[in-house]
Amino acid sequence: MSTTRGTGPDMASDIEERLRAALMARAELVRPEDLSPLAPVDDVRRRSRSPWVLLVAAAAVLLVLGVVRLVGDGAPRERLAPDPKDPQIVLPDDVGRDWKVADLSTPAELDLDGDGRREKVEFLAEPTKQLDGRIRLQTTLSSTGAETHGIAELGSTIGTTALEPVDADDDGDQELVLWYDDVSAVGGGGHPLVFDLRDGLLVQAVAEEPDLLVRGNVPVPGSSTEHYEMVRIHDYWVEDGQLFSSRSARAFPAGNMTLMRPETIVMDRWRWTLGEDGVLRASDPECVRSGLESLVPCGAQELDEVPYVTSVADTIGTGEAAEFTEGYRFTAGIEAIADPRVVVQVSDSLTITHGLEVADPRISTVQPMSIFSDGASLLVTSASDPTWLQVLVQDGDRLRALEPAGEIELENRGDVRTWLTQEGALVTVVAAEDDTWHAWQWMLVSRTEMAALPTGPVCFDDVDDPSTARSC
Repeated sequence: MSTTRGTGPDMASDIEERLRAALMARAELVRPEDLSPLAPVDDVRRRSRSPWVLLVAAAAVLLVLGVVRLVGDGAPRERLAPDPKDPQIVLPDDVGRDWKVADLSTPAELDLDGDGRREKVEFLAEPTKQLDGRIRLQTTLSSTGAETHGIAELGSTIGTTALEPVDADDDGDQELVLWYDDVSAVGGGGHPLVFDLRDGLLVQAVAEEPDLLVRGNVPVPGSSTEHYEMVRIHDYWVEDGQLFSSRSARAFPAGNMTLMRPETIVMDRWRWTLGEDGVLRASDPECVRSGLESLVPCGAQELDEVPYVTSVADTIGTGEAAEFTEGYRFTAGIEAIADPRVVVQVSDSLTITHGLEVADPRISTVQPMSIFSDGASLLVTSASDPTWLQVLVQDGDRLRALEPAGEIELENRGDVRTWLTQEGALVTVVAAEDDTWHAWQWMLVSRTEMAALPTGPVCFDDVDDPSTARSC
């Protein structure tokens, strides 16, 4: 077929004749016994192909090859095919009638048809070696006695249970909510699956913006470094018969199986509604503050908590000792012989000594647990040289100094300040513009190295007094 575009009525007529002839030729192949009615659902695609679907496919081939109805100046006046970017629901295949009830599953009870009585939905598991097959959802409708079914892919056929049902389309009946778990995702992962009773079938709804309807720590594209990546915290839940999701307003660093975030964070929250076309759509975002156990609306100019930078841990000097009771238990002190050395008493049978190559050494009275807590660890400074810093960690029957790595140096001078907090976090703040400081927190990244991860902006009334830290 030529792809040369014409603009006159003869060209349009010729194309219509060729399209009509192709459809007529295809229709002659269809026998009466082949015809069966399809469910009258808008924007629905079946996986199995009936003769009528093949008929439509024949027309689609012609359209792909350039059949567009043109008039006058050649501009298309009407679309002959739906936009492929539009989300579309798919009717479930009728498979799995002989599958067995999924192991450790719990049937769901909800009012699917809106008659005030609950249906009991059973979950049948497709048998596979890896227990990762499909799930058949099936029940009998209380209003008509008709059987209905759906198909779900949850990543596992073990322990299928449902969340609380929702009425996302506000039509008086309930939708079944299952979830897909991504067990490989750090910090959790996955997304909910919503099934609506449509024309006698349990049809899975599709999300218009699926990236907003997930759970877990989702990496920010392009943010990965050698030791960490920035992630935004996502979640979803059912509340009062409605489906909600949320996403942190800003990103947080994650590395070495650790996520650095404050206890409460600012989130965007969405409520999801189900349209007549079977598509889940998110509402406009609402600002909320997420705590450990609650969500509350944001106040005016709501900001995340200040990064953990206070309060500063105490230190001891030569001839003094301290007992460490938080985390790994041990006792440590500084002895002055020919050269100063730190002495760590780990147990009655293990004492570790380590020479200190600095004048007037001091050690923290708090273990830097943000870096190492599986043994003794210490921050060493100097009373006469406040720029000197060293982190010592236990390695069997000796202490070893960790090497700083990553984007910033372990320094304490001028526009870079470092200290250990009373909670055991080793933090560094780096001066930026407009009296803002960027906070970093150090963590172990290998047996011999530690690196700092960015924890956010912070301002000080007096940077020499970290207790004056505040939001910017």
